[in-house]
Amino acid sequence: MNRAYISALLTILMWSSLAVLTVTITHIPSLLSVGLVLIFASIPGLKYWREWKLPWKVWLSAVIGMFGYHFLLFDAFSRSPAMSVNMIQYLWPLFIVLGTPLFSQSRLNFGHVIGAILGFGGVLLTLAQEPIAFNVTDLFGYGEAFIAALLWAFYTLSNRRYTKMPMSAVAGFCLFSGILALTSYVLTADIQAVIPSTSDLLVIGLLGLGPMGLSFYTWDYAIRHGDTRVIGALAYLAPLLSVIWMAVFIPEVTLKPVHLVTLILIIGGASLGQYVEKRKLAALLVVNNSETAVKS
Repeated sequence: MNRAYISALLTILMWSSLAVLTVTITHIPSLLSVGLVLIFASIPGLKYWREWKLPWKVWLSAVIGMFGYHFLLFDAFSRSPAMSVNMIQYLWPLFIVLGTPLFSQSRLNFGHVIGAILGFGGVLLTLAQEPIAFNVTDLFGYGEAFIAALLWAFYTLSNRRYTKMPMSAVAGFCLFSGILALTSYVLTADIQAVIPSTSDLLVIGLLGLGPMGLSFYTWDYAIRHGDTRVIGALAYLAPLLSVIWMAVFIPEVTLKPVHLVTLILIIGGASLGQYVEKRKLAALLVVNNSETAVKS
């Protein structure tokens, strides 16, 4: 298997633990937790800071994508049911697939479009199973999760365009996003003194090491050396693993048959475009071989 796709699978495995770790520190203000985790994640790459000579547009798009995604996601988990937030934010693989033509010369086929509809239908199916009423607070959290998904797709596809960017620059994105988060927290009018416990710091460390640390580097390698449409399809393994983790470690979350149906819709939908494209390529190869044989 291509190294890019192995790197993508490793990233997906780490990201699948993001939700179950995040919901254990929702009592910490979102800006504070995001800032601490991102700064922790930047530490391994700080010694390469001299390599971070990038256009300001690259810095702007990367920091907006990274800071915006994680802040909105953490805040959404603190406002709304974890299962629904988790499924909505996992729309980003579909957004990557559908947004690929905007950032490259790759094109979509009808399978990609149908897959997008199936994936979105799966998310709606999960939301329909929530046992609580849709109050204003829940809807706000769902909206944050949706925008977070858009921002992560934007971050991913934007970075793919800058082929000469060193991987160590990811540490810079984490550092400045973390500083931005902590600065915003300090400047908040109703700031409260929050002292993370030992267990909180342990979770923050785990997040910074894996799903919000090493994963950024492996993801950067994957999107630069692989087809984002394929990687977007592979990324739908993450919600499957994520739901399993949440059901194991969070008492309030239980697996239901509808979640399996939802995941089948999402994973099948994300894979449909690749299947159609392979069929088209196979048909084109047959036609070319036939034309060659006739000319001979």
